[in-house]
Amino acid sequence: MPPPSRNCEAPAPDNAHRLLCLVERLRPQLIGPTFQRLTDLHLSPSHIRLMRLLRSEGPLAMKELAERLGISPPSVTALTRRLAATGLVTRRPHADDSRVVLLELTPAGEALHAQVIEEQLTRMGQFLAGLCLNEQDLLLDLLERAIRAGEERISQF
Repeated sequence: MPPPSRNCEAPAPDNAHRLLCLVERLRPQLIGPTFQRLTDLHLSPSHIRLMRLLRSEGPLAMKELAERLGISPPSVTALTRRLAATGLVTRRPHADDSRVVLLELTPAGEALHAQVIEEQLTRMGQFLAGLCLNEQDLLLDLLERAIRAGEERISQF
């Protein structure tokens, strides 16, 4: 017997609303004291993405940051200005090309990034603890599939 047909083109309006409500309910569970500190420093999730990239890749030129983050160079400039003002990143000239400025995390930036990651992992673990391992795998597989489908739709434009 063939599997029941399902409409994979678009979510039912009630499912889209349900997902929105679930994400709104999830947000407070994932935000802890470190995120409050970020708010106090006037830092956004975009700042954290930039810091995460610098942590994993090391010093990067502004142009590379813009490309990897998928944002415009002026947006990177605005993000880095705030991070530099708070002492979380530093600018330095490129060793081979004096026209290029590299951005890198300072020790304070490394420490804050480590706190954010530790807190996020702890809170994600607490969230997943309500499910058995098979359910966790299923949830993550479905979420990954939905995100990948969204990324494919975005890349078509």
